[in-house]
Amino acid sequence: MHDTAKDSGMKATLAGGLVLVLALGFMGGCSHGTKQGTPPPPTPTPDDTDLAVVRFNTDGTLDTRFGTNGIATVDLGTGIAISRDTLWSMDKDASNRIVLFGGRKSDPNRADLDYVVARLTANGTPDTSFATNGIHALNVSNLSEQARNGYVQPDGKIMAAGYLSQPTGVGAQAANRVLLHRLDDSGKLDPSFGSKGVVNSAPFKSSDPDNVEWGMAEAYAAGYQSGSYVTTGYGRTAPSGTVDLVSFRYTSAGRLDPAWGTHGAYVLNLTDADDRGRDLAILKDDRVFMVGSATPATSNIDALAVMLQPNGRPDTGFAPKGYKTYDFGRADEAFFDAAISPDGAWVAAAGYSATSATDGAAALLVRSTAGTAEFSGVVSLSETGNNRFWSVAFNPESTQVYAAGFITENGDSHFAVARYNTDGTLDTTFGTHGIAKLNIVTAGTLETARAVTVQSDGKIVVAGIIEKR
Repeated sequence: MHDTAKDSGMKATLAGGLVLVLALGFMGGCSHGTKQGTPPPPTPTPDDTDLAVVRFNTDGTLDTRFGTNGIATVDLGTGIAISRDTLWSMDKDASNRIVLFGGRKSDPNRADLDYVVARLTANGTPDTSFATNGIHALNVSNLSEQARNGYVQPDGKIMAAGYLSQPTGVGAQAANRVLLHRLDDSGKLDPSFGSKGVVNSAPFKSSDPDNVEWGMAEAYAAGYQSGSYVTTGYGRTAPSGTVDLVSFRYTSAGRLDPAWGTHGAYVLNLTDADDRGRDLAILKDDRVFMVGSATPATSNIDALAVMLQPNGRPDTGFAPKGYKTYDFGRADEAFFDAAISPDGAWVAAAGYSATSATDGAAALLVRSTAGTAEFSGVVSLSETGNNRFWSVAFNPESTQVYAAGFITENGDSHFAVARYNTDGTLDTTFGTHGIAKLNIVTAGTLETARAVTVQSDGKIVVAGIIEKR
């Protein structure tokens, strides 16, 4: 674990004010509805995927009262290899209903993705009171909307973060832009946010009047901070090159907040290499805990944790420069998800340490919000198989941590969720030696759990993607 690295800022001019969508389309419904619990065939369909949501009892056994025999399969439509059903994150609301954030291929004549928010009941059936047949799909100007993390606000509204690539008007250049949209509890776009419920924002504008090209910015998450929205992701001010971790704050109406960080942005650039924000959690005192990856040295990507003060400045009580990198001994390492315990005493992050796409091991961070006590390290789920974590959540009592991802053994990937105590020790009373696995599709290589949440009764909901069965 490292606390020191070269830290250089990036100067940028923020495009203030309310950013309007140039053209906004809305699509509701899905072409095939929702199917549940069909037995997996011997051979999956690798060019198409569905969403799968499962629930485990507190002892790690499959809860067969959820969905159909413990599994709810959500088919958003027919996909192709480059554009198919995806899932990035999940949250629950005050009624334990399950909200999924992902994407699907647009209509048959287009190959781009639409951003999908879907809702299931607490027991895994489609919530037909939400949007159109339980699904809201966002289409902005027939561009590919990339879904990232979303969550349910305390008031029941739903915030969904991501990005899209949009032409800049300079030749063939296109640039990624922050995409946020807010839904009400019924699944309709909230017109009090942005333009018709959507913010399509290019925060970095060129500071050179002779060069109208500009950089890019992506929002991997947008956390709720006392009525405002703080983002994390990555971007740059130049038209091309490496990216930095970037964070912005938007008001409740969707306007960029120039008081955030320095001149309206927090930017982390360690060594002029790639640094990325992947998720965040807002603490009860409005500090912001961000996770992702950083490059402190050439060809060495480390996992990253950042703590910001409520105003977007580095929290030097967390680390001398407000961030810490974690070197677990491999060349490619990252945290992809963050969570805060219900009592506010702990934060956690889940990710991986890898040498290649097929050789990885799960990694975990659990840290006190009031001091320096923490656990960080590799917590591999298999001695021989590739495994990674993508998501993390606390139990209602704030005493244990669940981390979810996948294990691939003998060419077959499984959903996996493990339970840890806050000191990082595996709770071996859960599942088999602390790990619960589920193989939904035999011989599936895309099957992976992308999200985990814990319902108020302690049952564990895990969601991800599977090859279409």
